[in-house]
This record gives sequence, structure tokens and C-alpha cells, in this order.
Amino acid sequence: MKSVLLSPRMGLLVAPLLLELLGPTACAQELAPLTDLGVYPNPAHIRATVQVPAVPGTTRAMVTLIDAQGKEVFTQPVSLLETGGKAEVPLLGRPAGLYRVLVQAGDQRISRTLKVE
Repeated sequence: MKSVLLSPRMGLLVAPLLLELLGPTACAQELAPLTDLGVYPNPAHIRATVQVPAVPGTTRAMVTLIDAQGKEVFTQPVSLLETGGKAEVPLLGRPAGLYRVLVQAGDQRISRTLKVE
């Protein structure tokens, strides 16, 4: 098999062609679908909703809430449909402060900061 090396300039020519063939939305979703992750309201009081986007080839995600000491304080599996999935994270009784919401779907991971008041 023969390798082909592309110069940076050739990459600039190939990228628009790929976007044209795949469409900008399809290309962005294939590269990083979890970047569209939503956590709201933020700051939150009683509960927060984690909206997980669809991830091609994955039917399940795991939502984990991590406190400031790095301890997992809540974990919930989420079924992913064509439109994604949603988790309700209970916050009642949790100390005020900053938490990390970690979502893993397949081999992709992403986290967001959540402020609890």
C-alpha cells in the first residue's frame, strides 16, 4: 500500500471538498457530536437537565456528577435515540459550589461545569 503525504496547502484544498461532499453539519457531528451537550439551568438549585446529543453508532451514554473533591456523587445511564437523550440530575441537599458533569458515549467524553446554588 502506498502512502500519500499531503502538504498543509493540499489540506486547505481537501477540507472544502469534504465539507461539500458531507455537508458542514454531518462533518461536525461525525467529528465531535458531544460538543452540543447541554446542561441547564446553570446555575441550578433543585435539579439540572443534561441534554445529550445523538452520537452515531452509540445507543447509550453515562452521565456522572463529580463534586469539587473529585468524588462521583451521581451517575445515570441515558438511552440515546436518533435525537439524543436526557438525564435529570437531582441537586436537592447538595452543597453549593461547582461540580463537573461528565458524559461518556462510546469512546467520546466531554465535561461541563455546573454551579449549584
